[in-house]
Amino acid sequence: MHGIYGAGKSLDETFGLIETIEKAAQIYMLTAHLPRLNTIKDEDMVELAEYFGMEYRKDFLNLSY
Repeated sequence: MHGIYGAGKSLDETFGLIETIEKAAQIYMLTAHLPRLNTIKDEDMVELAEYFGMEYRKDFLNLSY
């Protein structure tokens, strides 16, 4: 009995974003009970983002510098 709001430049983009969220939630629910192995460290995430020239939310990462 819950819903979702979405916004995009077009109906197709909005629907695509909602589908992406739904798939991510489904993967989370299927794996939440499993132990977390081989996780990416925050420092490695920064290195990947900088290598690919992507902007990222620094406030989401737990960095020591």
